[in-house]
Amino acid sequence: MRNSAARLGLLWCIAPLCASAIPAAPSTQLTPAQEAAWREVLRLDSGPQAGTEAPNRFMERFSGHLKAQETALRQFLALTPAEHTFEAKFRLIRVLALRAELESDPTRQEQADALLESLEREAGPQQMAHIAFERISQWMRRNRLPSKEQRTELLAAAREFRDRFPSDPRVPRLLVEVATQFDRDPELKRVLLEDAKKHTRDAALRRRIEDDFRKLGLLGKPLQLKFSDVNGRSVSLEQMRGKPVILLYASGGAQSSLLGWKATNEVLRSWPDVQRVCVCVDDNRSAMERARQEHGEGWIIGWDGMGWNSPLARRWGINAVPTCWLLDSSGRLVSLNAADDLAGQLKALKEARQSP
Repeated sequence: MRNSAARLGLLWCIAPLCASAIPAAPSTQLTPAQEAAWREVLRLDSGPQAGTEAPNRFMERFSGHLKAQETALRQFLALTPAEHTFEAKFRLIRVLALRAELESDPTRQEQADALLESLEREAGPQQMAHIAFERISQWMRRNRLPSKEQRTELLAAAREFRDRFPSDPRVPRLLVEVATQFDRDPELKRVLLEDAKKHTRDAALRRRIEDDFRKLGLLGKPLQLKFSDVNGRSVSLEQMRGKPVILLYASGGAQSSLLGWKATNEVLRSWPDVQRVCVCVDDNRSAMERARQEHGEGWIIGWDGMGWNSPLARRWGINAVPTCWLLDSSGRLVSLNAADDLAGQLKALKEARQSP
């Protein structure tokens, strides 16, 4: 769930990574009033649950939820002595940073930065790990499509966190997230995944790592895929050979996915000969149809209603949207991240075809 044009939809993409950075509870005995205020903070932890409404409506609910979280945290802080408020302040930092991005409000980001610096001055060793991790998380939210230099900076920060806090349970998930930035550097991506695999026993994360290894193993190989499109017509990637193909995995229920699809369409206006296939991983037809109507003109759309369990996604370890692949005219997978300078990648394919 990645892409920078998608400022709104990407705010929550790293939420599972960030959530593990939040300390669990104040380390002191609370008064009844403080306890009630803290229960309200915890009640809001689950976040807004995605529904079937349009993504912009979900983002409105998300914004309202963040406001409620900020109110609850400030109420708890007003009732509690400063020496017992690290956990609440830490949560407030994250809420302020998310609101700053969602609302394009630099003042809230400044508040978050100042509060983080204040906590850092008084933090113990374990608390320093939370602060270091939060800095990386905020950097990743701010830099959705990092440059090559920024990716190098991110890699250095992640490895520094791993070396500084080797027993921190967030290390493997962080390495996996950083690996997503190196789809166009398969060898480095493989190294990061191997490192993450060594550090985790989490079954779900290990499955994700295996999915990513599976995708790496497809590079340079011709892909074979047959399915019926939403109109019941038989589709085969093999039938498309002779022209490049964009293979996009998307979801009408994810704003990042829709904006990624829109950005891809903008590039492809200059490349009318490129064939376009989108597999929608929505489990309800209305979300798929909404995405199709907005962005699907000129695309072959595959959808079976099975969501993430669809064989169209599981066979190749697809675990995030948007996922955008590029196949050359012989049907070989040549890029796991066609969204990264798509025009440049298409130009390189054209030049390679024309060279003797």
